[in-house]
Amino acid sequence: MRCFVAIELPEEIRKRLLELQSRFGKLDRFVRWVHPDQIHLTVKFLGEVPDRQVSAVCAAAKAAAAASRPFEVEISGTGCFPDHGPVRVLWAGIPELPPPLLTVQQAMEKHCVELGFPRETRAFRPHLTLGRTREGASASMVRTALEREAGFVVGRFDVEALTVFQSVLQPAGATYSILAHARLGEQA
Repeated sequence: MRCFVAIELPEEIRKRLLELQSRFGKLDRFVRWVHPDQIHLTVKFLGEVPDRQVSAVCAAAKAAAAASRPFEVEISGTGCFPDHGPVRVLWAGIPELPPPLLTVQQAMEKHCVELGFPRETRAFRPHLTLGRTREGASASMVRTALEREAGFVVGRFDVEALTVFQSVLQPAGATYSILAHARLGEQA
């Protein structure tokens, strides 16, 4: 099954993300917006996980979470991936990476590598995916719209847990189901 480990968002942050998405109204025909209930902060994407390893991944999330205490994250600003060329992903960002978030991410990475999953080769760039561009989207139009909202402040929230999700790809988009919660600072 396809899995990832992420931080869930509180309702007030989801509402602000919907407000941010609505400010990009002129892009609606060029962007498939992610429903706010589906937006999360990915810590580790695993891809396909054999059924026999799912419990080990959940245990790894608990071990990574146990190594940290709850912390605060600020969400503000906008951007896109890739940095140059055609835009594929529009996101809301984390202007300053909180050291505890990096600690949790590195611990999760370490535990997953020990389980045999490939090490992530790209630098950790935490973000919240707002939408994905459709075929034919104008990169300059999307980038201009993102620049207009670069100062948008979504808000702050306390991170208290990691969540292991199963992701099922469907024609209308991915659906997620929770496999496990791992509270920060809680010993297994």
